[in-house]
Amino acid sequence: MGVSKLDILYRRLLLTKLFIRGWGRPEDLKRLFEFRKMIGNRERCQNLVSSDYPVHIDKVEEQSDCKILDGHFVSPMAHYVPGIMPIESVVARFQFIVPKEWNSRYRPVCIHLAGTGDHHYWRRRTLMARPMIKEARMASLLLENPYYILL
Repeated sequence: MGVSKLDILYRRLLLTKLFIRGWGRPEDLKRLFEFRKMIGNRERCQNLVSSDYPVHIDKVEEQSDCKILDGHFVSPMAHYVPGIMPIESVVARFQFIVPKEWNSRYRPVCIHLAGTGDHHYWRRRTLMARPMIKEARMASLLLENPYYILL
């Protein structure tokens, strides 16, 4: 099966260079839609990743009010739909910013996803995570965009 007519039309109307080679192979899209059905079921989805899934901490930095942990893990999607992700997306890198002291027995965590052009962690750590530590003693998990890997 070749490139669809919808892809060809879309590319002609497109002003940017995103998705210029289409949305992917039809077989891959079918696999993604099947996986989407699996994660759409809340009870089934909660058991897809075990509680002891391997997460690696590469570096720990002590600050006056928090700890900053740099780490990585293999995306669970690479196991459930193998070969679908670009190699750059298989290993997810993150920074976890944890307060040294919590305000209560609850330990809230905010997950910050990067916006377009948000390279590395500086902006989210400085403008969002650090103020959240000071104001609410809330931890932050900053995920790195896959193509902005800093080795």
